[in-house]
Amino acid sequence: MTLDEQRWQKKLARKRKGQNGKRPLPTRSQLHSPASVAHRPIHDSLVAKNLFETGIGMAALARALPNGDVALAAFLVDVYCLGVKDAFYRVVSPDQFAEFVQRFDFDHIHPSCLRKLVEGVVAYARDHGFPPHPDYTGAAALFGTTEATACPVRYTYGKEGKPLYVSGPDDTPAQSQRIMEALTRRLGPKGFHFVTAVDTPEVISAQEASEPVTLYSYEITEEPMPDAAFDRLPAEVQERINGLYEKVLKPRPRQALADVKALIEQYPEIAQLHNYLYAAYFNMGEHAEAAIVMQDTVHRFPDYLFGRIAWAEECLKRSEAAKIAEIFAGKFDLKLLYPDRVRFHISEVLGFHSIVARYFHAQGDRDQAQRSYDLMCQVAPKHPSTQLVRRILHPSRLASWLRDKLRRNPSA
Repeated sequence: MTLDEQRWQKKLARKRKGQNGKRPLPTRSQLHSPASVAHRPIHDSLVAKNLFETGIGMAALARALPNGDVALAAFLVDVYCLGVKDAFYRVVSPDQFAEFVQRFDFDHIHPSCLRKLVEGVVAYARDHGFPPHPDYTGAAALFGTTEATACPVRYTYGKEGKPLYVSGPDDTPAQSQRIMEALTRRLGPKGFHFVTAVDTPEVISAQEASEPVTLYSYEITEEPMPDAAFDRLPAEVQERINGLYEKVLKPRPRQALADVKALIEQYPEIAQLHNYLYAAYFNMGEHAEAAIVMQDTVHRFPDYLFGRIAWAEECLKRSEAAKIAEIFAGKFDLKLLYPDRVRFHISEVLGFHSIVARYFHAQGDRDQAQRSYDLMCQVAPKHPSTQLVRRILHPSRLASWLRDKLRRNPSA
């Protein structure tokens, strides 16, 4: 190394040492901490419009500072389940605050009610095992001496008396599963509702290309779904029909078949009975008769989801997967298929996505198949339908070896 190079290196080292010794200048937010400005006048108090209808939205408190800036504490609140999902505190300029307000659709709210709402949703979420965002405590210090008890409004959290977990677009299947497992441990499997969001392409027809990915949401429940025709039946008839479910699933359910036929003669408008008729024939080994019943059911009740699922299942067994796009009108999301419905039974969701996953797998579209499988894992990871799809999409090494061997040597 030359002398000039040595001098240059020493000079550079001294410069770096000087820079490392300097402390960075504090930001405006650090100069005005929430606690230190909590006595300043209220500049604004805001909450998202229709918060309790949508379930999630922003809430914000702002205080005016002497230099014209605004101290802002904002909270992303989930009033249905998770409490404060995000929080931040900033000191912003008046223009920046105006931009923040314009970004969201706010209503004005009394500061005491804002504090009551936010603290109430935090307590509700804690009761179910979900702490607030780590930055919540610091941001909430801006409330200062504002008294929540001065608010006369009574806030009710959850949905229809139960927590409702809504999986967001950024939630991974693993995150959603952890949340639902936590709710199940505390409340049991029927102690809460949840909504799942799925990315799916809207396929207009079997021939046309898919549309861009769109996000759709719906609620999944284990509670019995309303059925106008079934609900009009006498209670003893409803009980009789419900009692047939286990019977038609048994091998050779000949007596159940006779009971189902007798009920169909009396109540032909009950789609559930026609589905039982299909199951009875199928489990007796009379597959041709079962196929006729299934197609008749779909034509008689075109909106009956279980009829479509049974038909699609038949197509998969016959290696006629291409027909499934026609059965579901090229729509591989329940919200696309039934746009007027906001709630589906868990058995409908699992049955539908089991078909969709196997259809896309047969078509060679592994990504779409995986999406349906991921949803099934969120809903019921240990359900036989989920396990069936897992074995198809992610077979064991032994299963893969046997399948490849049979494919290469069919006579083996």
